[in-house]
Amino acid sequence: MPLEAQNIYDDSQFFAAYLQLPRSQNGLAGAPEWPSLRNMIYSGIKGSENSTQRCDLNNIRVLDLGCGYGWFARWARDEGAAYVKAIDISDKMISHARTFESQTPLPSDRAEYDESNCTDIEYEVGDIQTIHLADAPGFVPYDLVYSSLTFHYMEDTGKVYQEIHRSLKPGGTLVFSVEHPVFSAPIRPSPDWLTTVDDDRQVKVWPLNSYSEEGWRISNWLGVNGVRKYHHTVETYICELINNGFMLNGLKEWVPSKEDVAAHPEWADERNRPYFLLVSATAK
Repeated sequence: MPLEAQNIYDDSQFFAAYLQLPRSQNGLAGAPEWPSLRNMIYSGIKGSENSTQRCDLNNIRVLDLGCGYGWFARWARDEGAAYVKAIDISDKMISHARTFESQTPLPSDRAEYDESNCTDIEYEVGDIQTIHLADAPGFVPYDLVYSSLTFHYMEDTGKVYQEIHRSLKPGGTLVFSVEHPVFSAPIRPSPDWLTTVDDDRQVKVWPLNSYSEEGWRISNWLGVNGVRKYHHTVETYICELINNGFMLNGLKEWVPSKEDVAAHPEWADERNRPYFLLVSATAK
């Protein structure tokens, strides 16, 4: 039987530390993988491959799973989505998202933007491993489901995919990111780079082990012990999608670009192994 979901983000010490991360302080601008995810969204909405051209989300119904502070939900709203629902297991996250909501100015770069027609975001505290999205009275299917860095906390991704598929229109788009399985695989309290010697020079290597052994990984993260994540292989993430009615549209093993490293030299080591796995799929 799957373990009950861990709500680590309502731990006061953890939440205070998480608030200091760049993506917490700067939103989507602080998430270096966001441009790639945004392009996947544009491609899914337009039904084309590798689209980088901005497109409005007019008349699009959007669901954000594991919404955190609501950065993506507000972006979707500001891009013209007709309806946005944002779910997170953490009361603290949802409270913070609502606070940001009241403080976030409406977009000023769109001449056609009508403040009177601004979409309200519906925030909800809920466990996306057990919630039944499509069973609510008067439910209307979504065009786009998005999830950032959430599914690697979940043991049964197949069940989550199945529920997402039920909530999407035929042809609807799922875009999500997770920590790359190469990153999550090592069974150590705190996996980190190791140093070895190659041709009389020191090089850093990632201690990949236990990749095929799917299961819980327990670590110390942000100064808190017992943070629980579930290691899935890339094969599992993708095959479970296909087995639950999705067609794969795009997959990216995200590493910082050379331009990213030029701007952030501290990211240089991250080019030696993928950090995030980004996936886009269509509901058949």
